[in-house]
Amino acid sequence: MLRCVILVLAATSATADIVKDYKDCGSVSGKINTLDITPCPSFPCQFPKGKNVTVSITMTANAKLTEAKTVVHGIIDGVNTPFPISQPDACQDMTCPVNSGSEVTYTNSIFVREVFPKIRLVVKWEIQDQSGKDFICFEVPAEITD
Repeated sequence: MLRCVILVLAATSATADIVKDYKDCGSVSGKINTLDITPCPSFPCQFPKGKNVTVSITMTANAKLTEAKTVVHGIIDGVNTPFPISQPDACQDMTCPVNSGSEVTYTNSIFVREVFPKIRLVVKWEIQDQSGKDFICFEVPAEITD
């Protein structure tokens, strides 16, 4: 059993792409500890059409979080374009409520639709708190590919 768990952990670690050079774009009441985006072994992140992009964030709360909402935009030539989120309630993707000083892990995926154009953009990913302020926010350069 222990060998099976170690094998699963090793496989998970091998596929997660830890992102270190992201831009914090206004985290207010949370601090990003680690950010993993799959697939994203290097910048710009390559997001193939017809596949899921998975984001996993380990973060620490600087204030109590009772409700949370995921908001994702593609910034194309300086214009914020909303990305559709099938389930925007971020508390479905992490444990809520989160007390100040607590660490929590959030994991969510977005499906890159075939109708999206091949384009370079900046992905802006926000988790907003109960008052609509950014709990955390990050930006990464990306490219939608075939």
